Amino acid sequence: MIKCANTFYQIYSAENSPTFSEPKSDEDAGGFCGIECQSNLPPLDRNELEQRLGYETMYENGTRTHTDVTLRDGRFVISDSHFITNYPFSTAVRLSTGCSGVLVSPKHVLTAAHCLHNGRDYLDVDSAYDTFMEFLVPVSLQRNQNPQGWIFKVSSAKSLSSDYDYALLELKRPVKQKHMELGVAPDDKSVALIHFSGFDADKSHLDGRGKEKVVYRFCSVAKESDDLIYQHCDAQTGATGAGVYVRLRQEAGQEGDKGKWQRRVIGVYSGHHWVEAADGEQKEFNVAVRITPTKFAQICHWIHGDPRRCTKI
Repeated sequence: MIKCANTFYQIYSAENSPTFSEPKSDEDAGGFCGIECQSNLPPLDRNELEQRLGYETMYENGTRTHTDVTLRDGRFVISDSHFITNYPFSTAVRLSTGCSGVLVSPKHVLTAAHCLHNGRDYLDVDSAYDTFMEFLVPVSLQRNQNPQGWIFKVSSAKSLSSDYDYALLELKRPVKQKHMELGVAPDDKSVALIHFSGFDADKSHLDGRGKEKVVYRFCSVAKESDDLIYQHCDAQTGATGAGVYVRLRQEAGQEGDKGKWQRRVIGVYSGHHWVEAADGEQKEFNVAVRITPTKFAQICHWIHGDPRRCTKI
């Protein structure tokens, strides 16, 4: 005990356990989420976190103001007509269902199956829009094709239908701009970054004049399975269906020259998903469907009628 100015202070060593007072009411007892409680809570999504970080300021005269908080992300808004109408951003396509896609031939758009089919029936897809010239030009659709792996969903929590969330749209007439070739997703870790461009709903109408903007992003791959790519690229509603592409080197020429680098579509962005980890913990990822050799052959068959006409790097 130490005595100082008639006040007594108790000194505890590190071995002593602290004591806590009992809660004064039932409301106090149920109003605080402790360590175990918080560890079991799912992480906040971006929108909810922004809402909670928004704040109110009260001034001495009693007036109040509210300030919204917007978190920065890794997306780039492409609005200049010089860039938006040139490769690779010109391959981005917006569907009337609110999804994105990628031009993989003058008459074909690759997108996510859920943008066209809900697993039970087809959605109403009026048209696709491409970024030809400076304005969005409507292009009528002739047909679309979806893998049976998506259409016949397994009634199970561990359904594999997400592995087949891709589809192909055929346009009634070809468009003029350059398309992006298909490729097979590499099995090794040689690809450092993935890229995709789409029409995120929160970014593509910023000027309020109906003038579309393409939203581009890139990031590294967090995890991969045989059929899916797990990553944390920033994306919002409207970007689903976008073509995920990488830079791949062509095979060396006969004279030993190094092959040229090419952009190839190796996946389709499927959207945000909660994924069960090996330990049972739920983790959130943005997920893309990998184009495997068999999927590559299937999509090429849809485009050309003969998978041998497609070349892969």
